[in-house]
Amino acid sequence: MMCTASLCFNLNDTFTKFLVVRYGISEIILLRCLIALPLLAVMAIVIGRARIRWSSRIFFHAVRGGLNLVAAYLYIHGLQYLSVAEATVILFSSPLIVTLASAYFFKEAVGWQKWAAAICSFTGVIIAIRPGTETFQPASLFILAAGFLYAANSLTARWIPEADNLWTVSFFGAAFAAVFVTPLAITNWVPVRAEDLMSFTAAALCSSLGIGLSSLAYRLALASDLAPYAYSGLIWSLGITWIVWGTIPTAWTLLGAAVIAASSLFHFLSSRPPFSSRP
Repeated sequence: MMCTASLCFNLNDTFTKFLVVRYGISEIILLRCLIALPLLAVMAIVIGRARIRWSSRIFFHAVRGGLNLVAAYLYIHGLQYLSVAEATVILFSSPLIVTLASAYFFKEAVGWQKWAAAICSFTGVIIAIRPGTETFQPASLFILAAGFLYAANSLTARWIPEADNLWTVSFFGAAFAAVFVTPLAITNWVPVRAEDLMSFTAAALCSSLGIGLSSLAYRLALASDLAPYAYSGLIWSLGITWIVWGTIPTAWTLLGAAVIAASSLFHFLSSRPPFSSRP
């Protein structure tokens, strides 16, 4: 779930990158949410064989929707002043924040294997991105704040009711984000081009499914267990960048991706029970 969510987020960033040159941030978020609502309702029935139900903690979903909205707005706003590489390395502080918070606030048992995987994965990101001193400028605070909000939203997922499935979580996340961002989007509205509707639809699906999958993943497993897998987003981004823009990754980028893959594999193997204890 976590790796697939990372793929969804990267696909959403790709479509959003094509849209942000024509539309404002608030309009992109609003249209993305409005398009996602009916699509999620249909997909819940066709794919999930379920219906979107009213949640017993609707106010809780409103809070999480607000957190995601502010985090997305801050992240896109920071990209206006920083390169994608600079923003990525700052945003990837989120899994480390999740691991630290899970140990401090939720008293999770974070063994040396989890710490090693999280730190090595972050090291792989730094190797791939190789941020210079220019990264540390005022605009970096937007991305850093977004990372903290994404981490907070991930940690709150453990309080999602068990009755809320993927489609319910995704639907309410998009619905509340749309409600909150509407006033700002209307004041800066730009007429939508017909040729951009497919990009808006793809971004809507990827964003909503990414939020839903990551939320359920954090509900089903310890936050410290899942944190290293969030770094798979760098590996996804390498493939997408090569396929969409034809950019060949540098040797440093490939080395960083290899470190991330190795640390995630180590975490996966070390977290499995011994062969003798398996059924």
